[in-house]
Amino acid sequence: PLIDDIMRHGIGKPGIKAILVYPLNALATDQMFRIARLLFNELDDPKITLGRFTGQTTPGSSRSEIEREILSSPSFEDAFPGVQKAPSGWLLSRSEMLETPPDILITNYAMLEHVLLLPRNRALLKDADLRWLVLDELHTYAGAQAIEVAFLIRKLKANLGMSTGTLRCVGTSASLDPERKDDLAKFASDLFNEPFGAGDAAVITGERELHPRLREDLTTHSLAPEDWVSL
Repeated sequence: PLIDDIMRHGIGKPGIKAILVYPLNALATDQMFRIARLLFNELDDPKITLGRFTGQTTPGSSRSEIEREILSSPSFEDAFPGVQKAPSGWLLSRSEMLETPPDILITNYAMLEHVLLLPRNRALLKDADLRWLVLDELHTYAGAQAIEVAFLIRKLKANLGMSTGTLRCVGTSASLDPERKDDLAKFASDLFNEPFGAGDAAVITGERELHPRLREDLTTHSLAPEDWVSL
């Protein structure tokens, strides 16, 4: 839905359209490769730009330096088999992102705080048309950390002059109780300071299942016990 919304309403417009916040740099990096594969491989580059603004994107590093690191990662080979150059829409260095902010920004809450506080980073929010805010691993935001992030979200919206009801807010987790939908919706509403509605309308659940073709293949090619190989 996020990609679809940007393709419908944000192609060619300057400024950040979506901010994806991860609690750990490792998660941010992992998702960066997955989103890059979706945009620049599977969707054949719909002209949506992507950038990662975390501590791993060091201030003085050039695009070529970061690109060498990206290309050496097994995740890049998995996402772009045989490709020897990062797509131009994948903004790698801080200087690139500050000069031309990406449509989709991947970051963590500490770096988002720095963007709002430090003058040298404020250019990242220039011409922002923020439509989406996604917090991954929502269950990690508890106690004082939840309060800190709640204030950060309010500060971000105030900085951009956004009123309540204009931002699409999403929290994702595989560690929350689906039986407590009303409590989850209330928690999300307090955290984001946005209306989420009733539990069933606000909380989307799912189960991991094999694709029907894969289930069919497993059934068709299943081995009898006498065909098993002991390792």
